[in-house]
Amino acid sequence: MPPKRTGTKATANSPAGNSTSPQLVNAVLLSVAVSYGLYILVQRGRVSWPPHDLLAGIYTLAGCLALVGPVVLARVDSGERGLGELLWMTGGLLLWVFNATAMARGSWRMEAWATPLGYEAMGMTMLAVLLAGWRCRLGSRSWSWTNVTGWILGLFWVAMAFSTFMPARFPGLASR
Repeated sequence: MPPKRTGTKATANSPAGNSTSPQLVNAVLLSVAVSYGLYILVQRGRVSWPPHDLLAGIYTLAGCLALVGPVVLARVDSGERGLGELLWMTGGLLLWVFNATAMARGSWRMEAWATPLGYEAMGMTMLAVLLAGWRCRLGSRSWSWTNVTGWILGLFWVAMAFSTFMPARFPGLASR
């Protein structure tokens, strides 16, 4: 019996009908975000060895990833979303809103585009979203890359906020 042939007719919604695949566009968006974050760090002179400002550098990269989050998540197929995606979307929209407000006031600076909020404000906002999402039982337990990325960003922002409560140097850990 001859094998069955399926039609290869491309539709507008199928990947064969698109000139670029969604995964490629997402990869390009994420690459541009990380490259822009590294560019900011190099411009500020924050890239050095040993990395004394490692957490500040990671915070800048997290801000750049947050900026592309709403664009990436808007392109993902509709379906059940996870709490991590809610964190990523909220963080990104929060940065976009703060940047738009700064532009409207005329106090917008290109250097602060990725980090318009301090550690404490961003982290406590993400903690509130995280607790509200848990309380409302939002999202699924999916392990999609967007959900995992959102969890990593959200927990990083919360950890950075809690790090502001710690003393600069712990007694007993100072070098002698």
